[in-house]
Amino acid sequence: MSNGLIPQSLLLNQPARKKRVLAGRWYEYRDAFILVAPALIIFSIFVIYPVINTIQLSFYEYGLTDPNLEFVGFQNYEQIFQDSVFWRALRNNGIILVGSVLVQVGGGVILAAVLSRGIRWGKTFFRTLHFAPVMMSTVAVGVLWQLIYDPGVGILNAIIKAFGLRPPSQGWLGDPNLVMFAILAAACWQYTGYVMTIVLAGMESVPGELYEASALDGANEVQNFFYITLPVSRNVIIAAILITMIGAVKVFDIVYVLTRGGPANSSQVIGTYIYYNAFTVNQAGYASAIAVVLLVIAIGFGALQLRFTRQI
Repeated sequence: MSNGLIPQSLLLNQPARKKRVLAGRWYEYRDAFILVAPALIIFSIFVIYPVINTIQLSFYEYGLTDPNLEFVGFQNYEQIFQDSVFWRALRNNGIILVGSVLVQVGGGVILAAVLSRGIRWGKTFFRTLHFAPVMMSTVAVGVLWQLIYDPGVGILNAIIKAFGLRPPSQGWLGDPNLVMFAILAAACWQYTGYVMTIVLAGMESVPGELYEASALDGANEVQNFFYITLPVSRNVIIAAILITMIGAVKVFDIVYVLTRGGPANSSQVIGTYIYYNAFTVNQAGYASAIAVVLLVIAIGFGALQLRFTRQI
């Protein structure tokens, strides 16, 4: 015995045991790395490298058809702060963000509550009906809503005329004062069902005992919604809000299909403005700088989402 407590043989074997433990951990790390290596390689090629390359190119002035690179430092970023179209695009992103949160999340929560507690039959049918637009291509949604807004054959103008009202003289997508709301309506129509599905999953996890106890106290469904369903589903709703906000910041396809940023840049968003500078006016360096700004904004919302997700 050593020190009267630990056998001498155990003390002699401690270095060997430590080596075996370290070797076991190394094999675990090696196996884990082998498993994630394919995904890590793909992520590095298609995400990390393009991001680093875009940041690098944002300090140059060049065009996609011009192989010559001219280093301009922070000139592209200085141009952003002086560009009125960029600030209009950022404002339009803000309009879509606020409208999406109010309509998509608000409407999604109401639809989820109705499907969860408000109806007793046809739940599968209504879930499928509301989720169907999510499964459609955004290009198809844009073409569909172009037909709806069409001044000649659009159903929206026909409905308005049926009530004796006068449609916009410039059209829904041609009026600078209405075009952003027209785009927002199309986007909300497509994605409200997606938010509904997320929130509905959270609402259906609410313990039934809470509703049974409230029924004994004489509470109705409206009171159940405000005092049980909403508080218990709070974290899921917050996650849906953050997802919607990130989508609003990155919006591109629905705007490009409907208006391409027109008329007169009145519906320009950051995504379409990047495309315009890179592929229309051949200012890829300036487009890269705008993309970096968009990346910073998206990372900010992503960090916010991660923080709240850890609390769920």
